[in-house]
Amino acid sequence: MKKTLLALAVLGAAAGTAAAANVQLYGVLDYGLKYTNTKADTGASSVDKFEMATGNQSGPRFGLLGSEELGNGLKVGFVLENGFSADDGKLGNNGRLFGRTAEIYLEGDFGKLIAGREGQLTSYNGTVGLIGGLSPFGASWCGSPEVSTFFVGNSRIDNSLTYVTPSFAGLKLYAQYSFDMNTKEDSTMTLAEAERTSTTTGGVTTWAHDTNDYKQTEGKTTANRYAAIGASYNAGNLNLALVADWYNWSSNYAGSQLNGRQDLDDGFSVTAGGNYNFGVAKAYIGAQYFDNMIKTTTADDDTKDTFVKVGTGISGQVKGYGLIIGADAPVLGGTAMIAAGYTSTEEANLAADVQKTESDRWGVGYTYNLSKRTNLYGVAAYYRDSVKNERVETATSADITIRDRDPSATTLVVGIRHKF
Repeated sequence: MKKTLLALAVLGAAAGTAAAANVQLYGVLDYGLKYTNTKADTGASSVDKFEMATGNQSGPRFGLLGSEELGNGLKVGFVLENGFSADDGKLGNNGRLFGRTAEIYLEGDFGKLIAGREGQLTSYNGTVGLIGGLSPFGASWCGSPEVSTFFVGNSRIDNSLTYVTPSFAGLKLYAQYSFDMNTKEDSTMTLAEAERTSTTTGGVTTWAHDTNDYKQTEGKTTANRYAAIGASYNAGNLNLALVADWYNWSSNYAGSQLNGRQDLDDGFSVTAGGNYNFGVAKAYIGAQYFDNMIKTTTADDDTKDTFVKVGTGISGQVKGYGLIIGADAPVLGGTAMIAAGYTSTEEANLAADVQKTESDRWGVGYTYNLSKRTNLYGVAAYYRDSVKNERVETATSADITIRDRDPSATTLVVGIRHKF
């Protein structure tokens, strides 16, 4: 249940100011028990892990939203949404106070103009993410076949402007631009990177760069900039989405996932899909092609600029495609879900020993509402990566070994989610 002025006063806001803006407080808490069995390679010993896990179905959050009528059909509003880890209380989104969303918008007959930190169009985040409807699992559910597992994007971006047209018989058009996608991205060289540019002769070290080099500046070529156009169509039981986006990587990119600084080609992706409700069940399908993207180094850090949670071991830019199909249906008073997906990635700019990764996921889930605000859920998922030509360099040697491997994991989780 959403709270209004009294809840805002608890947060220290003035009730008189809040009244004019019609401010509301909302949030989500999500706790579960999670079992994971992982294998680093075929034939290797498996590793079991049992833990309390948070954010299995929905990332824990609290937020403030409000709006004010300006007259003549105009409305101004805002959304401030914090993400956190519910099992230990830590801030999420790389320590941001309002890391999930921090936006102001102006809405009228012309459409809607949004400014601030927002989900990119190729995501299910914020108020304008378009592709969550490509899977019955949306963009969460413990690594099961959902869009953030398979598709490029799924980030939140800083310094963004987004325009949404009014609906034309169910059709909306979108345009988005970010002057600097991630202000938490490394803006200077690390000491290790600086050391790689140094030479030592006769005990004297000469530094080609120091750790203050390669700063990223918003709106300049030194920043990671982003642009996208998209469309959504909703007519009765049919829902469709299409997004094309472009990544202008920083000329001073310092991402450690690239094993040092590299000159990067611009990235792009095209994503399409949707769902159709047949009454007895709803069917989902999605597809994406991408090129010159960068692999995220962690499995759940949406503050990284781009990429997916698959394609293990690739350290440069990658290209490839992904596919998802799925369905959900009402069963025994709740909703049952099933989906499968496949992603193929390979290094984009190498002629020999190109590393390739094929990733597939299968998942089933079930959710049951105890009330309008509280539900129980369970998910089982299996995922596997087939990695070819992976390059491995040991810490004590510059020699590189080429290997193949097939890591896999099985996940089981049960939990409870409460919305307020």
